[in-house]
Amino acid sequence: SGSSDPYCVVKVDNEVVARTATVWKSLNPFWGEEITLLLPRGFHSLTIYVLDEDTIGQDDVIGKVSLSHQQISAEPQGEWGARWGGGQRDPSCHHGVPTLSPSAGIDHWLSLAPVNPDQEVQGEIHLELRVPERGHPRVLRCHLIEAR
Repeated sequence: SGSSDPYCVVKVDNEVVARTATVWKSLNPFWGEEITLLLPRGFHSLTIYVLDEDTIGQDDVIGKVSLSHQQISAEPQGEWGARWGGGQRDPSCHHGVPTLSPSAGIDHWLSLAPVNPDQEVQGEIHLELRVPERGHPRVLRCHLIEAR
């Protein structure tokens, strides 16, 4: 039909922890929703799925972004600048690695990855991740901004 009715589902490991509103008939949805998550000790990944709501039948998965425990806790791995950053350096990055301290975080357009290997995916999602308070490293503020 040339347009989608996209929404996001946030999963920690395999548990659904949040869902955004659906943006009807849009290829460039703006959600602007902020979700505060308490990450379980020893969690493996945070995954954001972008889906297309269908009134008939099952909703289609458009794509996903997965962030590992290491990426979120920002153990230095030098990958971020190359993989997500593209171009200008973010002052909250230390050697290209966003560090999740109270004053810093991740604010990037991330490319959607296919959920099924035989699927081709285009598009990206704009995410901002912050740890709001010192001493609470497992509290994560996840701002699902928009997609394109």
